[in-house]
Amino acid sequence: VWGILLCAWLAGVAGGAWVGGRLARRAERAERRLTMSLLFLGILACASIWGFREARTVCDLGPGELLSLGTMVIVAVVLVWPCGLMVGMAFPLASAIGDRDRTTGGMSVNRVYALESAGSLLGGALFTFWAVEHLTPIQTVLICIAVTGVALAMLLVRDGSRRIGIAAVLMIAAAAALTACLAGPAMNRFLVERRWRSLSPKCERVAEAESRYQNLAVGRMAEQYTLYCDGQIAASFPDPFTFVPLAHFWMCQHPNPRRVLLLGGAAEGLLAEILKHPVEAVDCVEPDPKQIDMILPLLPEQDRTALQDPRVTVHHVDGRLFVKTQRHRFDLVIARLPEPTSALRARFYTREFFDELRQSMGDQSVLCLTAAASQARLSSESARYLAGVRNTIATGFPEVTVGWGDPAHILAATQGGLIAANPEQLTERYQQRHIESDGFDPVWLSGAVDWFAAEKVAQRAAELDAAVGAAVSTDLRPVIYMNRLALWEKMTAAHSRRFIEPLLGLRWWQVAAVLAGAALATLILCRALGRSISEGVVIFSVGSTGFATMSLSIVWLFAFQNLYGYVYQWIGWIVAVFMGGLVIGCVWAGRVTPAAFVPSAGRGACPPVPERRRLIIVDLLLAILAVLAPLLLPVLGQMQTSPASLALVQVSILTLVLLTGILGGAAFALGSGLHQAVSGRPAATASAIVGADHAGACLGALITGILLAPVLGIVTTALLLAGTKCVSACLLMFARKCAT
Repeated sequence: VWGILLCAWLAGVAGGAWVGGRLARRAERAERRLTMSLLFLGILACASIWGFREARTVCDLGPGELLSLGTMVIVAVVLVWPCGLMVGMAFPLASAIGDRDRTTGGMSVNRVYALESAGSLLGGALFTFWAVEHLTPIQTVLICIAVTGVALAMLLVRDGSRRIGIAAVLMIAAAAALTACLAGPAMNRFLVERRWRSLSPKCERVAEAESRYQNLAVGRMAEQYTLYCDGQIAASFPDPFTFVPLAHFWMCQHPNPRRVLLLGGAAEGLLAEILKHPVEAVDCVEPDPKQIDMILPLLPEQDRTALQDPRVTVHHVDGRLFVKTQRHRFDLVIARLPEPTSALRARFYTREFFDELRQSMGDQSVLCLTAAASQARLSSESARYLAGVRNTIATGFPEVTVGWGDPAHILAATQGGLIAANPEQLTERYQQRHIESDGFDPVWLSGAVDWFAAEKVAQRAAELDAAVGAAVSTDLRPVIYMNRLALWEKMTAAHSRRFIEPLLGLRWWQVAAVLAGAALATLILCRALGRSISEGVVIFSVGSTGFATMSLSIVWLFAFQNLYGYVYQWIGWIVAVFMGGLVIGCVWAGRVTPAAFVPSAGRGACPPVPERRRLIIVDLLLAILAVLAPLLLPVLGQMQTSPASLALVQVSILTLVLLTGILGGAAFALGSGLHQAVSGRPAATASAIVGADHAGACLGALITGILLAPVLGIVTTALLLAGTKCVSACLLMFARKCAT
């Protein structure tokens, strides 16, 4: 989703840069056109918030239903692309305004780029550390409109525009500020209610909150409550007919479970039933404290009492971090893990996680979890997904048994022969513990074990053994969530499933051929438009840098959520740090290479040698940074041995994001100067360089988010990025004076 949204945004910016470049040819009207584009941006942003709230209804999605890939692309294009278009248009117009007053040829483009990046840094920081918890989304946009309106009014005063125009802009700014303060909360409640009507139209919305982890909502129908996390059903309670018997089935898998780890499931009634067994301690991991606070008053009395039992410790920490850093050894682990429908959730289905879980368990311990399946024979997509889960678990556990039914119950043991599939054995364990549970009859255990009847287990194992493409999922290649997406598309009969299967079958050399074709197409297009090959080389260098820096940013985003646990609130800060790097890189390159921004004698000239060499160095440094990614990330993962080490992981990832931004900013500044030098057309630089930068970033966001990282893996992704930048460096290295 992040890749698709970034792609739509950056495609809009690239297209807007092209349109703005043509509008900027009439520089005397640039101020008015810039004012119109930025005010229209604010209007589109408000419309987009409303559109996202209504999107599920328009797309006719059922409660808790995921968007198909095709629908997701359409929604992103309709609601995100227009805003990006306005941002892209603004850049050449602002550059044209600065170009009229420039004292050094071409510096205006880099100054505008640095200022825009600095604004993004400030906006990202304010959003992450203040606005996300103090303002509603619509209030944030309205305040941005007000601030922008004041700045535009000052620009129009400087331009000597008519007073009526200046007054109109100031009135818009004042109206936006007043609306944010007086009507913002009411507007947000209306928009939230519209979203809720599409999530669960038959339920009464009881509560909703934003946390640093997710969006939370609780609905009620009669006496049944449903918890939604980020728009998807996370739990329904009370549900004594499902989770009460399951709790006893899982607890009886171990002959003497003294210490139990419960990953999730605090709202499902599991905890109260677990405590009826002779356990000494139960560690319950629920990362989001707001989630517990929201559902606690709504839980049945016995579940509220269970959470306050002295044997229970609730840990508000990421599940992976807890497993890595705790010092106890668990006899039984019940993992109520969400289905891996995203990269964030898929990190609980990787080889590294199950290895960490195995190390936190004793020599004779059992792991219990479930996974989506089908009641009868598995489809090819279902078999591939379920086999991938089983094969990944098997890397850390010597015995793994997959039961029948939907969902499929998966039992894994640290030692062979521990899994209990005999009804008499389970019933005997239950009765020996003298458990008193009003809602459970041990006769149920005989029926439950039918899931693990020998003939059914053997048939299910044969289906999984025959599954094609059931690869082990790892942190560096979380293919499990693409397999889960393919299964979802199959289950919903969405037309876009024909795109998922080919994606899963792609190979690295096919992607490399596409990237090579993009380089060749850039040079051919420049030649066809009457531009020199030297211009084409510079444009490809900037475009490939946009591709590499955006791809690396998504790699760092993947790494951050694998190591840190969540990115819901941190996305704004990660983007802000990247933008801060762009500012540093752009300013540095502008200071050390002033001669690069002086146009040469004419079009088609060879790029100036010193500046060309600096751009080659930047390309090679990006290639080195890409190669370092798969080497550094496992090391950072192994460093997480205590909560204190988490700070080091945060600093390390943010430093890598900053370095990526610095190299991207330096490449933009050097590329814009070289483009002016070889083209002799300063007015075209802003449009061409910004368009190339964002077009490359658009491609990087799209194929890295849905193909390179999950399907080919971080190692292959790093090598492809390094190869692309090496090709760019070679083209610059051998650039000569070419005929136009």
